[in-house]
Amino acid sequence: MVNKNEEYTVEIIDNGFQGEGIAKIDGFTIFIPNAIKGEKIKILIVKVLSSHAFGKILEIIVPSKYRIESDCTTYKRCGGCSLRHIDYLETLKMKQNAVQSLVNKTLKNKVEVQETLGMEVPYHYRNKAQYPLGKDKNGNPIMGVFANRTHEIIPIHKCMIQNEQTEKLAQFIFNFIIENQISIYDENTKKRFSKTYCNKNRYKNK
Repeated sequence: MVNKNEEYTVEIIDNGFQGEGIAKIDGFTIFIPNAIKGEKIKILIVKVLSSHAFGKILEIIVPSKYRIESDCTTYKRCGGCSLRHIDYLETLKMKQNAVQSLVNKTLKNKVEVQETLGMEVPYHYRNKAQYPLGKDKNGNPIMGVFANRTHEIIPIHKCMIQNEQTEKLAQFIFNFIIENQISIYDENTKKRFSKTYCNKNRYKNK
């Protein structure tokens, strides 16, 4: 029986669809973010459900040869991407294997999925943007990304996968909000933008 807040040493036998490591403890499935197939790690169980559990890495005992240092300063806390700790060419193979497993799951006549087409420069390719606004602990406006599985906003000024023009546009809008003292949604009070202020200043800069 796997229990919450207990520590275990496990071997990662596979990676899931979103890149999370998969381990087994007495046949019980454990999902561990940022773990790579082939690694031996010490984990802490953080959540237990009837069919599976979730753990977090405490120590990497035997690292994968595909493990690399992430080039993003907020990667470990951000929930925007999940594979930047893995060699890029290996992530292409992981994606191929994930699709292979999905398409053949219910097929009698199995098909072979071709290799994933990679990019020459795997940066700044994302075409979707979401920049939550809020307030920091001192009540100051903040813009960034949500921490993984939370609504805590992590300030971010440079994203390695976001379109660079999108980043500039987001920063322009954020600066406009600050300069015009437009009220920002407060997660604690549940108060939203001040409609009166926004309507009053709608044509101020035209």
